[in-house]
Amino acid sequence: MKNVFLFLLILGGSFASVQAQNNLGTTAVPFLEIPAGARGVAMGEANVSAVNDISALYWNPAGMTKFTKNEVAFQHTDYFIDTRLNYAAGGFKLGYSYIGVHFYQFDGGRMPVTDILFPDGIGEDFAARDMSIGISYAQLLTTNFGIGATLKYIESMIWRTKASTIALDLGFHYKTPLKDLNLGFAISNFGAEMQMNGDNLAQRIDIDLNSSGNNDGLLAFLSSKKWDLPLIFRIGLDYAILNTRLHDLTIASDIVYPNNNQNYVNAGLEYGFRKMVFFRAGYSNGFISDDEGLGHLRLGFGISINNQIKVDYAFSERGILGNINLIGASVAF
Repeated sequence: MKNVFLFLLILGGSFASVQAQNNLGTTAVPFLEIPAGARGVAMGEANVSAVNDISALYWNPAGMTKFTKNEVAFQHTDYFIDTRLNYAAGGFKLGYSYIGVHFYQFDGGRMPVTDILFPDGIGEDFAARDMSIGISYAQLLTTNFGIGATLKYIESMIWRTKASTIALDLGFHYKTPLKDLNLGFAISNFGAEMQMNGDNLAQRIDIDLNSSGNNDGLLAFLSSKKWDLPLIFRIGLDYAILNTRLHDLTIASDIVYPNNNQNYVNAGLEYGFRKMVFFRAGYSNGFISDDEGLGHLRLGFGISINNQIKVDYAFSERGILGNINLIGASVAF
């Protein structure tokens, strides 16, 4: 009970430290803010410390140090307005070191090209896609302390215009001296700005409208603005209230500091029976005043077969935008 009280006290301190700062729409590739991993989403997206599967490559690369086996996983999400998210990752244990790779893609589908004269389309389609490809490394420094990092290539593409950059994720995981109380920290998407370039920015212009006889069709390229990546700082705790042969109960909370929105708090829990069937619930985006489209309620469940094959589902309520269903599967070997 002492540990539970301490957990709640620290959690309350996290709530009190949240301060509002709204910079919505000021960063590129927002798909990087959409969480991967049905387990973590169902637990209210409070997963920087509690993560124990291959989705650690999204939440906190140091979470790989919890692996006891190699693991590969895939997740598919039908997102809003016929868009899709696909996440695939693999992690491999090499003694006290861990290596992982991931691929995360946002697919906006194909849409007709339109202009002023042909608002219904000119007979040509275009695609919009964003992706992240990365390699991760984690290391156990002691039996209680692990660190991890991910180096990733990020690309955003729409029609014949694209932007790309390199980014870094850093994290650590610490088993505190208090039994079953863990601390996690991660900073995600630390990297250079992104700027769109490509054929679609080409324009024919007349550089001097007041002069006759000059070239009125010079080819020029529009200079697009550079945009920061969505930098996210997470710090969180998880505590195992129960850990027996029949029952497991874990609670978790994260405080999140993004560079493009107000700070907020996530909280969730997971109940497991015989380490085979799991039920999860959580509350996300606490303390955000303008939360339209974000939603709060998260629910889900998971099934584990011999701790090798896992299937997870998550329900994510997204306010006025509707609801999202996530499903993922993983295999340990």
